[in-house]
Amino acid sequence: MMGSSRMSLFRLPLCLLALSGALAAPGRAQAADSPDAKPDTKTAREVRESKGVYTGKVALTAFYYTENDGVDVVNDPTLFPMRLATSSTLGYGELRAIADARRVANEKIDFRLDVRLRVTGNFDFERKFDPTIDTTTIGTNNLGTSSRGYLGGPEYDLREAYVNVHFTPRIGLQIGRMFVREADNIKLDGLRLFKDFGPHWQGSAFLGGYPNPYSRSLLTDYVGPCGAGVAGDRNDIAISPCTTEGAKLGLGFGVGARYSYDRLWGSIGLVGSLFTGVGDGGVVTPDPAAKPYDGMTVLFTQPNLNAPDGSLDAPRVFLSWLNSWRPAERFDLFSDLVVDAYGSAGPQLTRLILLGTIRILRDDRLTMRTGFSYMSSLAINMYLNRLVYNRLSGTTLTSQGISAVENNLTVLRTGRAEGRVTLDARFVRRLGGFVEGRVRYRSLINGGSDPSVYNDKSVDGFNANVPTLAGDASIGIRDTGSLAGIRGGLVYSAIIDYLSQNHVINFDIGRDFWNERIGLTLNYVAAITKDAQSASIDTCTPLTPYTACFGRRSGMTHELGLQATANPWRTLFFVIDYRLIAMLTDAQNMGADKFPTVLSHAILFRTEFRW
Repeated sequence: MMGSSRMSLFRLPLCLLALSGALAAPGRAQAADSPDAKPDTKTAREVRESKGVYTGKVALTAFYYTENDGVDVVNDPTLFPMRLATSSTLGYGELRAIADARRVANEKIDFRLDVRLRVTGNFDFERKFDPTIDTTTIGTNNLGTSSRGYLGGPEYDLREAYVNVHFTPRIGLQIGRMFVREADNIKLDGLRLFKDFGPHWQGSAFLGGYPNPYSRSLLTDYVGPCGAGVAGDRNDIAISPCTTEGAKLGLGFGVGARYSYDRLWGSIGLVGSLFTGVGDGGVVTPDPAAKPYDGMTVLFTQPNLNAPDGSLDAPRVFLSWLNSWRPAERFDLFSDLVVDAYGSAGPQLTRLILLGTIRILRDDRLTMRTGFSYMSSLAINMYLNRLVYNRLSGTTLTSQGISAVENNLTVLRTGRAEGRVTLDARFVRRLGGFVEGRVRYRSLINGGSDPSVYNDKSVDGFNANVPTLAGDASIGIRDTGSLAGIRGGLVYSAIIDYLSQNHVINFDIGRDFWNERIGLTLNYVAAITKDAQSASIDTCTPLTPYTACFGRRSGMTHELGLQATANPWRTLFFVIDYRLIAMLTDAQNMGADKFPTVLSHAILFRTEFRW
């Protein structure tokens, strides 16, 4: 399977390049350029203006990250409590190709293809469900190399592939995989009928398959992911092999409109979606008949939670409105609104963003930016369902006779609000500075489903140790080349996070050479971090997983970075970025008096060619 996948992986980009090259070849316009071509009713100027426009991009990206703390737990397993470095590495290679053809076939056809292919490995997290695993040596086991998420794995992402057919200058049909901009930029596989209502408005109606919004690969767009026990047998996930539940179709439909004036532009959409799969199981409730684990008569797979309800996920209906307005020459106002009228989480404000920019002095000498944003979790549970573990048994706590929902996405939804103010000034020539402050607030949505857990601050210290307010303040200066073309910046940030305090200094200096075709930048970051409970003498134990387990580190992190860019031709671009990171942890009462320094290496390479 890997062999065939690898072969198709390289064949497809070559086909795309051949296709885009054929589309862009001058010979394709032979009917208009050839002296033997028969004249038509159009003038020569009209013929030239109606030629198709062909553009595209091919980008290659590679990334690798690893870390090591020098702790040899293979020869001395007693050192395991001191180990801080991860047992996995991050790494991938990626190809992205985009081909665009506009106004071809006598201005009747538009075409776009956007594909992204990521080559990487799979994480092997299923081993932690093995009850016989030796936890004293698990830190030595490399869980694999991959790129993201809990599962990892290669990604075959078809981002867009559509054709626009213009029946008349004002009416057309879009067919294929597309992002519907006027509908909160949702992805659909289907049809979109559009019509221009004058020079300022365009309306649309659309219908199609609604792929998994969490998916990054064609393989999981309509089928739940398989791996790491996520799609295993829900009755005994600890020992069952990974199995999928088949296709789960989502259907999206709606209407929308785009508008554009000199000082006003935006879009509005009303969208409905239907799902043919079950939700995430509903409210988590304890099983009063469950018996405690006694190591003998009651097996470790004894559930202490009731089974999920198994009902279909509720349809989702939402309204989106994006708007940008310039009421005055020096004032811009941007807003973005999404409201769920119906869905798994009930009626809710899903997103609200308000941004205002005031240019107080001319020539951007003093600018003030203000903003407010609120975001809550996406209310689609059919796709979340496959990323939630079996709530009956088979979690990492089973050795203690405890069952729990374990996942890599939010089960109980969260809401986050943020307010921000920024003053940006240019002092002289290319020297400027800024001051910025932000305040953040977070809350649980539907936390009342189990008040004894989520609202009672005396339960295991869970809520007592989860602050709802956080914020940060930054001040910095930057010069983009006043002295000999040297650019540099210095920024200090104080971050009062929910569970930690951070002081961060960021410094960078660089310069461009060869008529700005080559650039070099040196960067240094220092961060002092102190978790809220780093001074506590309590320790985290499996029996009390929610007590004093919110982070206990205090220490300092240093990061040194070097970035080089090259743009030898207008259409060709290269960048390479290397980071050396050293994380130092202070001695604390965490089972060890001293912790080793963790050294990390991260390197990113990217090249891009446009035509």
